[in-house]
Amino acid sequence: MTPDALMRKIAKAFEQGELQPLFDAIDDNTVWRSGSQLEGLFRFGGEYRKYAGVKELISRIASAYTFRRFEPKETVASGDVVWGWFDIETEYRPTRKIATFEIVIRWQVRNGKILDHRAFLDTTYLLHQQGELPKP
Repeated sequence: MTPDALMRKIAKAFEQGELQPLFDAIDDNTVWRSGSQLEGLFRFGGEYRKYAGVKELISRIASAYTFRRFEPKETVASGDVVWGWFDIETEYRPTRKIATFEIVIRWQVRNGKILDHRAFLDTTYLLHQQGELPKP
């Protein structure tokens, strides 16, 4: 499976609450960085390593968010690197607020396994929608 096809397959499964395709694609030595690097700001911020670290991260995300949409706007692959631009809609459970935002994800993939994950999003915008930041 190409890196592009892998990313689209996992995004579709994630939107439906199916996590096994993601878990199946995690390399034993993966490095996973998402959102703010400041610990405590987000359940998904910081760096996670290896399969166990990614499972811990996904558990944190699932405890706080219900994904309603995880729709690819564009994916582009070159060699073993794939970039995806996604529209996201979630319910943030602690405040029951709906948040919509865009995220860009970069993966390095080898032999169908994700070696490196980076995610980029407007964290301030997300915190505001979750009801955790006052209106400017």
